[in-house]
Amino acid sequence: MPVGNLDSMEEQMIIKALERTGGQRTLAAEQLGISRRTLSRKLKEYNINFAPGDKSASLSTISNEQQKFYRARVSIPVKVRNSQGEEIHVQGVNLSTGGMGLDGVKDPLRYAGLVDVSFILPESDVHFEAKARLMWVGDEGRVGVRFAVIEPALFEQLQRWTNRKMKDEGWDFSG
Repeated sequence: MPVGNLDSMEEQMIIKALERTGGQRTLAAEQLGISRRTLSRKLKEYNINFAPGDKSASLSTISNEQQKFYRARVSIPVKVRNSQGEEIHVQGVNLSTGGMGLDGVKDPLRYAGLVDVSFILPESDVHFEAKARLMWVGDEGRVGVRFAVIEPALFEQLQRWTNRKMKDEGWDFSG
């Protein structure tokens, strides 16, 4: 089952259908019960691209407003794998239920679009894996990724971890 709001669930269902069909959009549309045209519109809306080697995904610079949202500071090794199977090992510098900041991504456009991220959740033995999308590029190899598909049990573990971090830092938080 997808996790998140309605848009997030729709995006996750589209990604899963494309994965099942090897990126064949007509088959994915049939599996989803929508027209090929509707699928194309949704792919543009969610900036989903399964074309190998396509580096046209748009990236933006993070704003000061975006930086205000809670992210726990971490220093953890993270493995990132792009759709061509290229892997890099980078440093996770912050983590939230929605995504994470990474340091050490030398050629960010090689990781535009959907990527696989994996790491050990800090202070646990939980191996976290998710599909993510590169959302912004900063200076000197710093990037931000947004989690797109997370297994429900892993999302719950991440949410509990984040809630505990917020409480430890003295946030007025009910949950």
